[in-house]
Amino acid sequence: MIRFGLLRVAGPPSRSPELYKALWAGYSLEGKLQYDVLEVAPRLDWGDWLASAHREGWSGFNATIPHKIDLWRSCERRSPEAEAIGATNCIARTPEGWICHNTDADGFWSSWEGMWDGYRPVRQRAWILGNGGAARAIAHALISRGFAVDVFARAPRPDFFGLEQRAFAETAQAELPDVIVNATSMGHGDQRDLVPPVVWRNLQGVWAIDAVYGSAPTPFQLHAAQAGAWVVDGMPMLRMQAKKAWDYWREVLAMPDF
Repeated sequence: MIRFGLLRVAGPPSRSPELYKALWAGYSLEGKLQYDVLEVAPRLDWGDWLASAHREGWSGFNATIPHKIDLWRSCERRSPEAEAIGATNCIARTPEGWICHNTDADGFWSSWEGMWDGYRPVRQRAWILGNGGAARAIAHALISRGFAVDVFARAPRPDFFGLEQRAFAETAQAELPDVIVNATSMGHGDQRDLVPPVVWRNLQGVWAIDAVYGSAPTPFQLHAAQAGAWVVDGMPMLRMQAKKAWDYWREVLAMPDF
């Protein structure tokens, strides 16, 4: 078997296995491909774990909250995208070890842009809620396309692209954006009942994109809808991330095309 997996902590069921199963349908190697969910405790150093996984023959992993930054630090080889972002959600096996990539940035942008249907950003400004690995990737996607980015978080982290990281309460005075992205863990797992404590204003004409997905709207999605925003959950981004991760794995592993 050619084995891939998702590195995460315990939480609600993941949709990733079914997404990859759909991506692999009809592929020449479909019967040899396997995707598992691995619940792994957070760790600062992934070196020993990655060495063991390499010996066991794993071919690639996705990573989600809270592993993206520490896993990136533990991979000596990085794609230019991962190096620029400072976080990874996708690693691939090579004979020399692991190389990490980041599909969050393109996954976010491609999924959002694909929903525009004639819409164009008018302010070229975004709010990002949170400052973890997903937030870094989404900020990179927006900054590289000319957006001004306002970051709001519980507490600042070192070097977030040189941007000021402000308290959630400061959304009360912040210039309204084209898009607000919830890249926090609020709304996910044991924080499913929590909402980022932003000041909810009139959000008519503003997109509100949640990196969290589930069977029911999160508190962020409900509050944003009540404020008049166009609300999108995390599934479009997750689907695009999976596609881009598979494209990357297939390239690095020299697997045949469809």
